[in-house]
Amino acid sequence: MAASSGRAPKQWSLTRSETITSFEAWKNNLTYTLSLDPSFSPFIEATWEKKAKSNPYRGFKDDSADADKKKKHAVLPYKKNNIVELMLGQIANYCPIIARNSIIKVATSLASIW
Repeated sequence: MAASSGRAPKQWSLTRSETITSFEAWKNNLTYTLSLDPSFSPFIEATWEKKAKSNPYRGFKDDSADADKKKKHAVLPYKKNNIVELMLGQIANYCPIIARNSIIKVATSLASIW
């Protein structure tokens, strides 16, 4: 058996002919890869609202300045929204069988995509 490098396999695109096992492997690999990015990791288990003209920041609020003394600055709603959109865009890149808009505008969590 080959020695493991400790890295996730390179991400591959989801196809229409996946089995439950291959889908779970794809999902877990993508989730792991996203969690390695410190910008994305807080949003792996988070929920947010659908994006709409009346809700451009998905319901995100300012972080409380005293919520975490280790924070250098509060993360503003537009910044959280931008990070989530980048993360959702990465998922959409590897999931061409689902309409990109469904992932980027309609998803309210990673669980809602899966």
